[in-house]
Amino acid sequence: MASTDSAPDADRPALVLLSPEGAGVYMGAVWWHALVQGLAAAVTGQDSWSFQVDGNEADGLPFAHVLDCGGSAVHAVMALRQGQQAVVLDAQDAQAMAARTLFRHAGGVVLASRPAIISPY
Repeated sequence: MASTDSAPDADRPALVLLSPEGAGVYMGAVWWHALVQGLAAAVTGQDSWSFQVDGNEADGLPFAHVLDCGGSAVHAVMALRQGQQAVVLDAQDAQAMAARTLFRHAGGVVLASRPAIISPY
């Protein structure tokens, strides 16, 4: 997780969780969301966090999260279908462009390459 020294804005998280490289391909979006759910519960002190596999994840997580899908546009779109709003997709083919369009229409974010460090500011 990355954090910043400056005070966070009310609408921006102070922490960003970046998945391991290619995790969207070999672990999948459901695994990632279960991990995020558990971390959110631990951070907030709640016993559980509201999450459903159909993509209806509860809003208001105490951090942002980015799933690295490597070069797989298919896995990025599957993650979007599960409610993922930010992914790394380092492919430039027609499928990747279509995935980027889907994310844009859904209000999501696609990073073209994996950042060395990530900051919401």
